[in-house]
Amino acid sequence: MAYENTAGLSVNNQYGARNTGGAVGTEHTQDSIWQLEYNLTGEMLNSTYIPPQFMPRGAKVLRAFLRVDEVFVVSAAGTVAIGGTAPGTNGVVLTEAQLENLGTKDVSSVAVGTWATASTTGTTASERVAKAITGTVAATSGKATLIVEYFYKTKV
Repeated sequence: MAYENTAGLSVNNQYGARNTGGAVGTEHTQDSIWQLEYNLTGEMLNSTYIPPQFMPRGAKVLRAFLRVDEVFVVSAAGTVAIGGTAPGTNGVVLTEAQLENLGTKDVSSVAVGTWATASTTGTTASERVAKAITGTVAATSGKATLIVEYFYKTKV
């Protein structure tokens, strides 16, 4: 119930957000900046199962970070791409060097396609997040977290 008249004096209270149309002002709502967190392990990268996670249509990637807690064993020039239905085209393509070094690093520069921070359109379709590996990744080692921060605002 958005309006309430409990006093009986023709005085109404408004509860919740008001949708007044074309408003101008400072944004005070929540949920404009989202984070996609993807926990990577050697076992997970070699598995066929992918957790169901979606990147919404119109999302604009702001930045991406990779935290490596246990180094991966990746073949020479191997990559791991995390992204939409074609991760190597629209996604974050992690290199062998990034996966084989401990620590936290900004990997925004390896985001490609509609996931690139310089993309003018953002994502053009809602896509389930997938993975693609070139070369090999050992299943017995490696633990990391990929965090992709993006702007997404739904309109009513």
